[in-house]
Amino acid sequence: MKFELLKAHGSSNDIFIVDGRPDQIFATPTEVADFVRLVCDRRGPLGGSDGLYFVDDSQAVPEAFFFNPDGSSAKLCGNGLRCVGRLVLERRGVDALNVSTGGGRFRVERIVPVAPGVWSVAVELPPVTFRAADVPVVAIGTEHVDAVIPALHPSLRFTGIAVPNSHLVAIVDDYDENELIAVGGAAAHLPEVLPLGANVSFVRQLSGPAEIFVRTFERGAGLTPSCGSGVVASRTVYSRLGHAPADEALVVRNPGGCSTSLLLPGAGGSLIPRLEGNATFVYRAVVDAEQLAHADWGDLDVDVLTDEISAYELFHEDNLRAIRDSGVAV
Repeated sequence: MKFELLKAHGSSNDIFIVDGRPDQIFATPTEVADFVRLVCDRRGPLGGSDGLYFVDDSQAVPEAFFFNPDGSSAKLCGNGLRCVGRLVLERRGVDALNVSTGGGRFRVERIVPVAPGVWSVAVELPPVTFRAADVPVVAIGTEHVDAVIPALHPSLRFTGIAVPNSHLVAIVDDYDENELIAVGGAAAHLPEVLPLGANVSFVRQLSGPAEIFVRTFERGAGLTPSCGSGVVASRTVYSRLGHAPADEALVVRNPGGCSTSLLLPGAGGSLIPRLEGNATFVYRAVVDAEQLAHADWGDLDVDVLTDEISAYELFHEDNLRAIRDSGVAV
């Protein structure tokens, strides 16, 4: 069975995109999971990825299905959804539309390029919540806002938030990567305090106006170059603690890239995060699923999009320079 795979990335959070619904392409969920693991394998001929989206573009509202590299399904990938959004926007020749994924419907919109030659998309994600009654981020209390969790760290002050996956966010004066790794790893082993586990993000203000640095330790994945939900969680907590108005477009820099995030008013006083950034296409490849496990790059029919890659690299060099100029080592 042959597939055309599109590899893309949002802030270096890379994904594959396959046309069609997984349950129509494959006979069983096990076959879907096996295929996802095969193509996402970092040791494989495709270079791997952080996940895979199947996209059904046959309906009025396109529907997308996200899978983690281990083959498990997930509600969404915010950075990846920008790439899915670009794909369907280009195909339909429109500047905005809704995409259905993970049981929700989200608006994607083409925006002014963040840099020359860098295709850019905004996506509106699910409303965020601090309420433990909605998602029990921290077991004690109705909310956990800017408070110490002694079992996790003796002095860092965390805020629990659901995006809708669980996050703990700490604002720090100095970024210590080893400390983030230690805290993020510990968060997975405290079910009495964190019943769902949590992604952990450190946030540091940068020297530029309305700019912050965010690094996220993702549950089950460890440190990642970028995490869309981590960006949204961190940006939301930053406003909750009084550091910036909710409707201000904050520049969020991380080792994988630079994005912009703000919060829009939603129904019942909810906050809807808007995430803006690149949606870069890296290559297209035609592969045979049965042969892929035994192939190498030279055996594949691959169209590498060098102009897009080069344009993003220039933009990313500026991002890393801005981070380092602010005294953060990445």
